[in-house]
Amino acid sequence: MNLQKLLLTKNNCYISGKTIAPIGILIHSTGANNPNLRRYVGPDDKLLGHNPNNNHWNQAKPDGSNKCVHAFIGKLADGSIATYQTLPWNMRGWHAGSGSKGTANDHYIGFEICEDGLKDKDYFDKVYKEAVELTAMLCKQYNIKPENVICHSEANALGIASNHKDVMHWFPSFGKTMDTFRADVAKEIGSIVKENPPASKETLPVLRKGDKGEVVKTLQKKLNEFGYKLVVDGDFGAGTETALKDYQKKNGLTADGICGPATWAALNKPALAKTPEEITVENAMKAGVIVADADYWLNALNGRITVNKENLKALFDKYHTVYANKK
Repeated sequence: MNLQKLLLTKNNCYISGKTIAPIGILIHSTGANNPNLRRYVGPDDKLLGHNPNNNHWNQAKPDGSNKCVHAFIGKLADGSIATYQTLPWNMRGWHAGSGSKGTANDHYIGFEICEDGLKDKDYFDKVYKEAVELTAMLCKQYNIKPENVICHSEANALGIASNHKDVMHWFPSFGKTMDTFRADVAKEIGSIVKENPPASKETLPVLRKGDKGEVVKTLQKKLNEFGYKLVVDGDFGAGTETALKDYQKKNGLTADGICGPATWAALNKPALAKTPEEITVENAMKAGVIVADADYWLNALNGRITVNKENLKALFDKYHTVYANKK
């Protein structure tokens, strides 16, 4: 993968500074016959090439309505293929629109593959491979399972995106589907793991408040993967100790604030990503469930929608308890 970085700091998505805890990856394609990255990414960094129309996305709209993805895949000025990261991976972009059950903007990393005329197999094969490698990297970084990688049309079917067809108007022309894409991502993740085996126990010493160094950064990064928001500075201070104790308590460990073998083992297990359905239910709980949601809730409870039924049942019971108390 040829990964470059040019953050669109003048785009309103970047300026807003809103962050997300990614649970999945949403793949788009641009819907325009222009495979050149300079159309969307700018200004020219001597690799992109000059955009004579100056219509790239690194500029703010007066009404604050910018759209923005986290990355683009396409051609550089020399014709080679590259990926450009355009937002921090954990920043909220605007790329999915809204569906009947909310928006993937709140929970998904999104990237665009620059379309050409949709008939060039050589170009398709190259950007497809780049997309697989980017997705695998992000899955590994955020503990996202390949089954939580979807395209825009799949997100629409889930009710968390607007009604666009990408990428299924393109992939099948070259014998690919999102199922084959997810399978290829899973293979790539396996390759990454083999190339970067997990650290042995000898490299993970017992850590406690006052310790400093790179291994403390590893601990802080691990805790952040489970939803904590620590500054990764390599300094095991009060904030890291508090987060660690909380993590230990929630995971049935001795909450002593000391990171030993048992805590390391727990931290090295991937965080479980919530499904879009669970997130929808949680948001509904916060807002107050309306009658129109009843069929969705019943479908989920009866197994017609894939969801963690125990968690959903608990939320369902809690809602009815709250509702009964309000009467």
